[in-house]
Amino acid sequence: MFDAFLRRRRYGDTLAVRLTARAVLAPDVHPGLLLATAIALSAFSVVGGLLLLRHAPAVSIALFSAVIVGTFGSFLSAADGPKGVPAETVGWATLGLVAGGVIGLATTRGKPPSSLLRHAAVGCLIALPFGAVLIVLLVQQACPLYVTQGAGYCFYDFDMLGAWASEVTFFLSLDVLIVVALLLVSGRQAKRHEGVNTGDDGWSQILI
Repeated sequence: MFDAFLRRRRYGDTLAVRLTARAVLAPDVHPGLLLATAIALSAFSVVGGLLLLRHAPAVSIALFSAVIVGTFGSFLSAADGPKGVPAETVGWATLGLVAGGVIGLATTRGKPPSSLLRHAAVGCLIALPFGAVLIVLLVQQACPLYVTQGAGYCFYDFDMLGAWASEVTFFLSLDVLIVVALLLVSGRQAKRHEGVNTGDDGWSQILI
């Protein structure tokens, strides 16, 4: 009887190991693609910030802050485990974007030509729906829905309405709208500067 008990226990342990291994390896997750998407978004933000540094420094400060705070937030969130890290990272980045934008608007001014900033804002609005669809496709390719075992950073607490993939897309779309608003405000500041330089309505004499 004791031998039979040992055999059953040994069989149970072996089955548990097999099921665990299968659970870890079965999900078709691609964390490398998720990381590559995050790196690409960060690189795009840095390049955009550098290109706008001269004419819209507030936008540059906001984009740089988003990358820095988002990176810091990702490490902070990952310290408690991989669950929910992607959504929390985007949330941190949005917080950095808003804080950087407020600081930028309070300390800097947009510079001419204002048309450049308006065109950049319109371009962001046009690209927004296409970018949102691309983000959804990339996230769902990297982290398919209904993955719960061995998912790592792709873990979904629930799968309704796209789960955190929809949350990530929403916040990234919100980030684009924030950048558009900052571009428009910077463009308005640049337009005023153009009016001062050309002496419109006599403002140049008043300011001098």
